[in-house]
Amino acid sequence: MRLLSQVNLNSLKIVESAARHRNFTRAGEEQFITASAVSQRVKSLEDQLRFKIFERGGNAVSLTPEGETYVARVREALERIVAASMEATGQSQAHVLRICVLPTFAARWLFPRLTIFQRQYPDIEMRVSTSYATHEFSTSEYDLEIRYGDGNFPGLTSELLFKEDLTPVCSRKLFHDVLGDKPLSKVTPEDLRFFTLLHSDTCTQNWQSWLGFAGASFVLGETRSVYFDSCMMSYEAANAGMGFAVANRAYMASDIRSERLVAPFAVHHPNTAGWYFVSPINALGARKVELFKQWILAEAALTQRQLDVEIAGGQQGRRAAVA
Repeated sequence: MRLLSQVNLNSLKIVESAARHRNFTRAGEEQFITASAVSQRVKSLEDQLRFKIFERGGNAVSLTPEGETYVARVREALERIVAASMEATGQSQAHVLRICVLPTFAARWLFPRLTIFQRQYPDIEMRVSTSYATHEFSTSEYDLEIRYGDGNFPGLTSELLFKEDLTPVCSRKLFHDVLGDKPLSKVTPEDLRFFTLLHSDTCTQNWQSWLGFAGASFVLGETRSVYFDSCMMSYEAANAGMGFAVANRAYMASDIRSERLVAPFAVHHPNTAGWYFVSPINALGARKVELFKQWILAEAALTQRQLDVEIAGGQQGRRAAVA
């Protein structure tokens, strides 16, 4: 057996790639070699180590328990080598913050505020991706993600930004076209049967949830519906006057304040799920991550305070109008 000190760095890169893809062909494409060459490199390294890294099943492979531990350490070592090389050549990534955000959260809440962060910390270079999928931080480039859920993200640290709070919204023009000058205090969930309901394939239960909470589930069977492939598209359709969308208040607050949209119902339907700042525990020591975390938590808290005031004010106004 050759000395382990003679292990080839390229072989380690190939093994890491094969482990990440769980496939020798895809690893070969990434490393610009054939699947057969990947298999040979892996077999040679296994002979040196005297244990199997992979269980093979054609091109599809899985890591053995020993392989899982070994590849995790190899990946960490390779990341350190890359970081050291970039730092030595003045290409340190300490100032680059890579985040992945849900598309609607990004467009409706984060982007209008992100310039504030950029002005406060001009030395931090932002790289923002949007996706509905979650990622394994050990194999992705992201420093943090904004995820929707109940806060249970095993092995990760998470901080609640704000809970979901659903309310139906429509354009002011459509509201008056259908209901005339009917006072908001007189509008009831049953009135939704006169409108088209705008649904989203990514939030399929929102209308059922809100109408059930409001005691008007029957409306779903008495009105027209239009379906969109994302919440964001249903919100844009509401702005365009196509019908009522049921939306998170935090997303639509600016449209309601500017009177582009009207949220006529006093029914307040908070959800148990919400949006969370999520990152690996070991990322929290990084300055760029800590600064972004502190900033976004402060912005989220401000948003929640504003919504609480507006909801309370709206409810009081409606009670006064009824009285």
